[in-house]
Amino acid sequence: MRHIIVLDEVWARAYEPEMKRQSNEWRHYGSPHKTKVRQNPSSAKVMLIFTYDIASIIIIHAVPQHRTVTGQYYTNFLEHHLRRALWKKRPHFLGENTLIILHDNTWPHVADVVNQLLARWQWEVLHHPPYSPDISPCDFDLIPKVKELLCSRCFKTIPDLIDAVGRSVWTINKTGCQRHHATPSSVGTCST
Repeated sequence: MRHIIVLDEVWARAYEPEMKRQSNEWRHYGSPHKTKVRQNPSSAKVMLIFTYDIASIIIIHAVPQHRTVTGQYYTNFLEHHLRRALWKKRPHFLGENTLIILHDNTWPHVADVVNQLLARWQWEVLHHPPYSPDISPCDFDLIPKVKELLCSRCFKTIPDLIDAVGRSVWTINKTGCQRHHATPSSVGTCST
């Protein structure tokens, strides 16, 4: 477990009324379905790449506006952002060749350019079964904790949104769980 690094992408939006697990409820057979208000697409949203291990969150990378995470973009992220963060925060990973990557099998993660880079670095990729996005640890552990702070709050700008995510991550790294009290605003874990 100490050699595994988990990577996943998620959209952070200016307003998220409730998380999926908050809207779940038990209903009697035959009872009417809950009506949901259709939400307009958020004008301020940002794609974030989360990277963490058993100890804490290593880096959060904000994908620039109007960019798509492709195989080449993901390779550049691994080379220029993740590797640099590992040198600073987890140098033992780069000295040993025992690093194991866990990411889902979306096309940017399994592109030839990504596989070639990981093979060159001798990083192992933990097998993720096809069509199984629901077994990603990010989706059940990290991302719901991060989004707790964002739920039912409205952010006017993307920097405000990234700052809120940074505060949430700071709290998780310090305590291991999300709390709603104030935390330092200068986090420094987000990169662009």
